[in-house]
Amino acid sequence: MPEPAGLFVGLATLDVVQLVDALPRPDEKIRALDDMLAAGGPATNAAVAFARSGGRATLVTRVPDGPAWDLMRGDLAAGGVDVLRAPTAQGRRVTVASILVTRGTGERAVVSTGDRSHAGAGVALEPTAFLDAIDAAAYSVLLCDGHEADLAIPLAARAREAGVPVVLDGGSWKPTTAELLRHVDAAVVSSAFRPAAGGDVLDYLSEAGVPYAAVTRGASSILYRTSTGDGELAVEPVAGVVDTLGAGDFFHGGFAHHVAAHGLHDEAGFMAALAFGAGVAGESIRSFGTRAWLG
Repeated sequence: MPEPAGLFVGLATLDVVQLVDALPRPDEKIRALDDMLAAGGPATNAAVAFARSGGRATLVTRVPDGPAWDLMRGDLAAGGVDVLRAPTAQGRRVTVASILVTRGTGERAVVSTGDRSHAGAGVALEPTAFLDAIDAAAYSVLLCDGHEADLAIPLAARAREAGVPVVLDGGSWKPTTAELLRHVDAAVVSSAFRPAAGGDVLDYLSEAGVPYAAVTRGASSILYRTSTGDGELAVEPVAGVVDTLGAGDFFHGGFAHHVAAHGLHDEAGFMAALAFGAGVAGESIRSFGTRAWLG
């Protein structure tokens, strides 16, 4: 069987992660128990999990040159992820996320500069020539996280036209989500996903023409819908949770790897991909940070 190849399109951040006993109170200084720096972002972490699962991962994103990119590039290279960087508007800065993880619960508090997909000074650069150099048909799956939509939408359209399954990691609703869904075969969204029009999430995804849809709910069961109806997939409980940071991203990386390796043909295959993704996520939360679990 050929090596599964995944194309991941979306956000790349610099994550500054610290492990603490408890969150600080106002004007309080505390000492972290551990810390780490790593590349982050939904599509970015999914690509890392895909590579760790035995696939060839390529990330398409925007990150400007500078010290932050040097750190992120080294981290992604160590994780087995190739990076294709699209043209970046002058003045754009790296998105930085400061994350405090509470020991004992694995819960995290996140402060982020936000998605800078369309931020920064200068005129936005047309990525046409950059995109033309990417052969979406050469991959076994394409995953997009809703960020960098001007890159994701044309690549998703080409991939689907070529018969390559397109997966959406729907962490939250974005203004371009509706257009992106026109090219999606499987949408796996979080419980925080709220369509602008409101209403039931699975109903919305079905009406948008998505053949396979699911809602993840952390440690609770996964709700899903296919052409044959609705279902619920139990998630195996995980003992000794240390850090839930990135778990959803790693879920999607595992899900995408299963789709790349086995295809997406029916409800049984969809459920198997969901179960595999849940297993990868469960493995990732047993250690601190987003990289220790890689081994």
